[in-house]
Amino acid sequence: LGIILARVEPAEAYVTDRLPARVVIPPQQARVVAASRGGLVTALRAAQGDEVQAGAVLADIESPEMVGLQRELLQAATQLRLAETERERDEQLFKEGIIAERRLLETRSRYEEAASLVAERRQVLQLVGLSPEAVAELEQSRTMTSTLEVRSPIPGVVIETQAALGERVAESQPLYRVAQMEPLWLEIDAPLDRIKGISPGSRVEIPCDQGDAHVSLIGRNVDPANQTVLVRAEVQDSAACLRPGQFVEVRLTLSSSLDQYRVPSSAITRIGDTTLVFAHEAVGFFSVPVEVVAREGEFSVVTGDLSVGEEVATSGIAALKAAWTGRDGG
Repeated sequence: LGIILARVEPAEAYVTDRLPARVVIPPQQARVVAASRGGLVTALRAAQGDEVQAGAVLADIESPEMVGLQRELLQAATQLRLAETERERDEQLFKEGIIAERRLLETRSRYEEAASLVAERRQVLQLVGLSPEAVAELEQSRTMTSTLEVRSPIPGVVIETQAALGERVAESQPLYRVAQMEPLWLEIDAPLDRIKGISPGSRVEIPCDQGDAHVSLIGRNVDPANQTVLVRAEVQDSAACLRPGQFVEVRLTLSSSLDQYRVPSSAITRIGDTTLVFAHEAVGFFSVPVEVVAREGEFSVVTGDLSVGEEVATSGIAALKAAWTGRDGG
């Protein structure tokens, strides 16, 4: 009958079929850069796709509010100098016994309040976009400007530009989105019946010559529309071939349980709704129902009442099926 046998092997690990996946940026690596004050966009220094450093100027905004903020700092700095002079004078008078300690304490309190106000005004200007060096230069030269510089909070890539040159923007209006591109995430839609054997750390084969991906999270809920579970993998060193928004096909390398075996795919057949293999014993063959877990080229990983080293038929299956179902008249 041309029957050929093959031994059942243990499936210590196996690779799943190709599964769809989306390349996304981890949310903690992205930032929205907004206008800290309203005004007119007079210059755009960066465009989508540009790499920027932390603190790099992305846009210039002409904002009348900037003049008011700088004026408040200069006024506070003037009050601080006056309070410092009064403190130094009263400290000398106290040493000479001319004034009471209470007056000295009141003078020191006014100085500390003035110093706190100056620190607050400096912090406000830094929050709206002035660098510490620019704030120090303002206090030194007392020359005010109405230009607000919008800076990148992180090093990364500009992934979206939402501002237009000549546009008048409001306070807190988004202008850019900047993101770091390493690492990236793969969001894999794994069928519910295929997640057995997936665990954090499982390796993921990606369509790249370089790059390494491993499972970091297995979702707890099932998508009711397609009965899939979210499996998230983290990818390192993937900038050469993976980009956010890209759809790719991946394969998961999974660990096997003790009751999973590797057999040639040609040994698997179906009779009605049952998937089975024909196992060999001394007096002939008997059918063993199995469930296919994964396919690896010419081999399949199955579960069923098999044992390692047992022999199954890989050819002559049609004759065995005919004998099993009685179609040969025997």
